[in-house]
Amino acid sequence: MITITKQYNFKAKDFFDYLDRQLIDSIKKARNNDMPVVLKSGTEYEQSGAKVKITEYERGKVYAAHFVSDRFDIVIKYLTEDNDQGVKITFSEEMKHFEREHHGKLQTMFYNWQLKMGANKELKRMADNVYANMAA
Repeated sequence: MITITKQYNFKAKDFFDYLDRQLIDSIKKARNNDMPVVLKSGTEYEQSGAKVKITEYERGKVYAAHFVSDRFDIVIKYLTEDNDQGVKITFSEEMKHFEREHHGKLQTMFYNWQLKMGANKELKRMADNVYANMAA
């Protein structure tokens, strides 16, 4: 599992305003209707060929989801904590199907490096989108 934490100068509310809109749009598209969506633990839908289940959701605090397809089995989680400087966001990603015992040390190190780089990019992308959403 890879976990990274970064500080941003917006609040958890801003992060969840952006995240919620993305989730609601994805769920409506997956369900092929415009019915109201309630974001909560246990909500399931499909996105880009993956089955998605929200495993934890508390607005302003935590969002976690499990994504499963033929190519991957991933759990992602965002924890937010407001502070005087804005919000501290902890992002974690766990690949469920990578079996370290079947890979050499060098291959596992490379895999971990790739996960860490991907996690940093994902958190930066989310933050950039939150900033853009706030300006709109």
